[in-house]
Amino acid sequence: MVSRRTASALTTAAAVLLLGAGGFTAAPSAGAATGTNLSVFAWNVDLGTPIVDSTQNEKAAQRTPTIESIIRKHGADVVVLDENFNNTSTADITSKLADLYPYHTPVVGQTCSGGGWNGISGDCSNSLFVINGGTMILSKYPITAQYAHVFSNSTYGTWDYHANKGAALAQIDKGGVKSWVVGTHLQADESDTSTDTTQATRLAQLREIRSWVDGIAGSNGPVLIGGDLNVEYYGGQSRGDYAGAQSAVNGVLGTPATDSSQTLRTMDCPASAWCQYMSGVESFPKDYRDDLDYIGYLNATNRPAPAAMSTVKVDFDPQSGWTTGQTDTNAPSDHYPVEATFQIG
Repeated sequence: MVSRRTASALTTAAAVLLLGAGGFTAAPSAGAATGTNLSVFAWNVDLGTPIVDSTQNEKAAQRTPTIESIIRKHGADVVVLDENFNNTSTADITSKLADLYPYHTPVVGQTCSGGGWNGISGDCSNSLFVINGGTMILSKYPITAQYAHVFSNSTYGTWDYHANKGAALAQIDKGGVKSWVVGTHLQADESDTSTDTTQATRLAQLREIRSWVDGIAGSNGPVLIGGDLNVEYYGGQSRGDYAGAQSAVNGVLGTPATDSSQTLRTMDCPASAWCQYMSGVESFPKDYRDDLDYIGYLNATNRPAPAAMSTVKVDFDPQSGWTTGQTDTNAPSDHYPVEATFQIG
């Protein structure tokens, strides 16, 4: 794992208490006063650049309205979007959803200075051959501070090496109760690169997030996190990927995989027609299934954790008339969104 320019756990030992399927999990600081609820929705929307969209027939213009309708239907307080690489779609999403989400960050890595951020750090490139990072945050409530970080760690020889991927950190003020939300998209696997290598990069990126967030948020309110972490909950079990990711970021990463009542995975090609289509474009198995998308929170000394966190659920919005066993032709992305609600105060 190298800089793209230089080369051209949960640490609290106490167990959490699950209060029933779909209920809330008490965080280590469960003694804190229960206050405002904040719901977080995270989705890799698979919107490629105009060149990719055109050459690969990825139909961004047709899929974007469906993406907007699904976000609107669930109406979470805060929305984290990944793979928002298409500037036309980004403008449409922010415009069409402005009545519900009047506040939003810029897209990470769109610019390496200014651009509305309170600060930009990391290894951001202005090269014409490097695209933006694709991550942004939408909010129903005022964003009182917003920071961007572009990862210094990236796997050379992968597509990610040519993107300013990183993380957005937004302070959300809901009725006077402030909390922080991190949205991120970590290094992806590729068939011609060792998964051990890309997983090592992901862990390094999570450590970057941990250090960066600690330096900005400190102990001033809980820090929530959501996004496509590309950490295979099932496929990475033999390597301890999930536990390693929690340890690297010093946090709790919630996943639908830990809820036995949920059978759909966040990337589920047998269910999703669009996932099947993209398997041919990006050369991953047509029957690929795993949980890659997470929502959780970060720990730090003296930082309040959420008083409770709900089970992370997959949001499934198939076509009208869908029945069990049918392919989901309404899915506008190769990932399904995930959602969770936190009690903060």
